[in-house]
Amino acid sequence: MKILTINPSRNNFLIQNKQVEENKRLQNIPIKTNIINLLPGYSQINFTGLIPKANRLTKSDYLISGYIREISKARNFHGDRAVVDLSMGNPDLTPPEKAKQILKDKVNDLWSHRYNSPKGEGTLFHTVAAWMEKRFGVVFNPRTEVMATSGSSDAIDHIFTAYANHGDKVLVPNPGYSLYDDLITRHDLTKVQFDLNPVNGYLPDFSKMPTDAKILILNYPHNPTGSFAPKQVFEDAVKWAKENKTLIIHDMDNSEVTHSGIKPAGIMQINGAKDVAFQIHTMSKAQSMPGLRVAFTVSDEENITNLLDAKYLSGGSVYVPVQHAAVAALKDEEGYINKVNNIYRCRKNTAIDWLHKLGSDAKATDGTYYLWTKIPPEFTSDEFFKYVLHKAHVAFTPGTVFGTNGEGFVRIVMSADESVLNKCFERIQKAGIRFDIPKSKLPADVQKEIAMMSDGFYSVEPKSDRDFRAYLEQLKIQRQQLIERFKTKDNRLQSLLPKENVQLPWNILKNGQSVYLQNVREGKPLFGVIKDIPAFSNKSEYKNLISEITEQWLGKNYPEADILPPYRTGTLYPDAHYFTLHTDDGRLQAIANVELQNDGIAWGRSLNTAPQNQGSNAEIRGCGKAVIARMVSFCLETGNKVLKFATDKPENIRFYKNLGMVNDGTRNFGGTIHTVLKFDEDSMKTFLNKYQINLSF
Repeated sequence: MKILTINPSRNNFLIQNKQVEENKRLQNIPIKTNIINLLPGYSQINFTGLIPKANRLTKSDYLISGYIREISKARNFHGDRAVVDLSMGNPDLTPPEKAKQILKDKVNDLWSHRYNSPKGEGTLFHTVAAWMEKRFGVVFNPRTEVMATSGSSDAIDHIFTAYANHGDKVLVPNPGYSLYDDLITRHDLTKVQFDLNPVNGYLPDFSKMPTDAKILILNYPHNPTGSFAPKQVFEDAVKWAKENKTLIIHDMDNSEVTHSGIKPAGIMQINGAKDVAFQIHTMSKAQSMPGLRVAFTVSDEENITNLLDAKYLSGGSVYVPVQHAAVAALKDEEGYINKVNNIYRCRKNTAIDWLHKLGSDAKATDGTYYLWTKIPPEFTSDEFFKYVLHKAHVAFTPGTVFGTNGEGFVRIVMSADESVLNKCFERIQKAGIRFDIPKSKLPADVQKEIAMMSDGFYSVEPKSDRDFRAYLEQLKIQRQQLIERFKTKDNRLQSLLPKENVQLPWNILKNGQSVYLQNVREGKPLFGVIKDIPAFSNKSEYKNLISEITEQWLGKNYPEADILPPYRTGTLYPDAHYFTLHTDDGRLQAIANVELQNDGIAWGRSLNTAPQNQGSNAEIRGCGKAVIARMVSFCLETGNKVLKFATDKPENIRFYKNLGMVNDGTRNFGGTIHTVLKFDEDSMKTFLNKYQINLSF
């Protein structure tokens, strides 16, 4: 199989490959071979335009985007629900109940939707000041020394704007949060890394720090390692900063998530820290509010004023109801935080027990809801990340996302409950992956596969219980046989036509490769051919299909036509299996696609009939049924026991129910509630039998 990328705006196909000379080799890849890094919708497509992009985009080394794209490709290939993401610092818990309620209440307040101060709401300032005094024992003036921002990254962005000039040096930890690098690139600053390592507990050594930096970033509890910094580190930091006239940013995004229950220190607990430092707290982690984008920053009045001036340049502010939700979360914090920490503690313990079974010496980190774990010897972090992702369908974060000192590690996020964690590690165990076996000790075929994963080219069986190569080859033979029969209009085909006493507008021949359509009202039969376009077929198949849709459907004015957005824009999905119905003179009558997943459930992504075949004046009836029949046959052939469709249109619901589908709940797609309908294995067989489908010659 060759995996291709469709460019709907230009109707051409582009293969992502750093080496142009590899393109010819790709054309000869066996059917079973899949190029994971070329999955549709996730390739890096570059057009030669008149306006060149900014240099900062070419310099960006925001490595996190690369591994995120790799996870997206895996989801596309293995199935969205098959891949469990334990890589993103994205809490799966809901915010405090009081925060949710106040958010709901304030949305109905007229004043919530007007422009508000970039600095934030007074209620939030007073709440933050009280919280800082209770939490750290430090008094802040709520009117002058507190500011709200849209997350901690927003705060750092504005600090760079306020204090850093072009080319200024910014000291960042290695390993450390990769977003720091991205913001440095955006502001055309100079990144200077300082080393952190496990020998000294991932703490900075100020004696080795460059003395000409404008800004120093500290992040404790540390992401990704979870390490704490004692007060002495912050005392040294403040002293060093004053001596060298360097501004400190202490990013405390995980300040309240702890394993032991011991609260970490903050830089503002040090005398004189207000003069040279900002301390940033976000509500994303401990309060489980990452999507609301709210954080707060504290420092002295002059620093906050400078930060506010920088924020005025952006014109942004934090949504008022979100600020009030933050207030509610901070006031109701203790009970909620204890609950959250207990949950993460149990999850960590579960993960650590599994890691020990798999040969790891992982230990619980002091803070955060991350585990920082050594990978097997001789692996690179990227290799091991891809190995686990594509063999066990579990995503960790490769350590190198956080810098060169992250090599040899992965970060595992406790963003799933214990039952899911157990399933993830069971997958890893079943895949034969261990943390104590060097890469060189693995079987030769496994080593080869790992190397191919790293290169982006490797063979993978999407379904362990299926042989797609044999299946596709059989389809090819059957298709050719049918084509030969159609050439001669074999008289034996006449025996398969609907009898006069059988009220069937259509009939499907063996394996669904061809369909006989009959307009019952006028009695005008018309041959049509159902064509399979296998997932990851060659590019000409998709190119021709786009052309047909564009010319035969979209080129005509059918305002009543039910053309779905993917077809309206010319976008197709090469990871889905397509079925198209053409008349014998080549006109496209219907199209549908189905996505196979690892759970025995197939999803019909879409079903469309030609505009002229819709409504009471339809030229031909039964085209949609014919294609669905082929989809049903395909599901049964490939061992799937359930076929599901989702729709928000009442007429489609009636259509599916008339075929024998039943309701299976609802799903939210793009903010719209869709009704899910399904065939189970028995109802699929009943459907085929009812309409005399899969008849033999």
